[in-house]
Amino acid sequence: MILTILFIFHILLIMMIWSLFVTMNTHPGEIPLYWGFYIGDDDSKKKRYCLICNAFKPERSHHCSVCNICVLNMDHHCPWVDNCIGFYNRKYFMQLLFYVSILTLYIDASLAYDFYNILRIVFTERLKYQQMWISFIIVISYGLNFTLSILITLFLKFHVKLIIENSTTIESLDKEKIKENRKVRNKKKKIKNNK
Repeated sequence: MILTILFIFHILLIMMIWSLFVTMNTHPGEIPLYWGFYIGDDDSKKKRYCLICNAFKPERSHHCSVCNICVLNMDHHCPWVDNCIGFYNRKYFMQLLFYVSILTLYIDASLAYDFYNILRIVFTERLKYQQMWISFIIVISYGLNFTLSILITLFLKFHVKLIIENSTTIESLDKEKIKENRKVRNKKKKIKNNK
């Protein structure tokens, strides 16, 4: 039983570490060298120009101030992997989120029985001094891992929703800013009309 639990844990850990290294080392994608507008293209294509890179940008391309490049289909710059998440490495980033989420949930399931036993002993009997430190470590690690698993799972859910909507993190933040600006304008209009 314990060997099976450890085997599954190490398989998930290896897959998580592999996806982390691939995400870190895969270039997110740059604007193609001769990408630009042609005669007859609409004006919206001509408006997207990066003054830092001196290049025309396709839609969803953004200049990353940390990496100092224009990233093709940029989602965001991730400080955890020290790389931009873009066209070529978004798949590996999603795999990383999936494996971290599965691994933390698996650790929660593995520690749940020990956590339950410790709580049962604390509330029904007295905890012995020899068991106190190990019990403290199990309770703290279970609490931290449970919190982390909830946060990572919500983060994975957010990115899956973005993929289903064919959107990026930057675009979703822009939509939220637009909604907030509309609310502020509507409040100003109401205040102005009440005067």
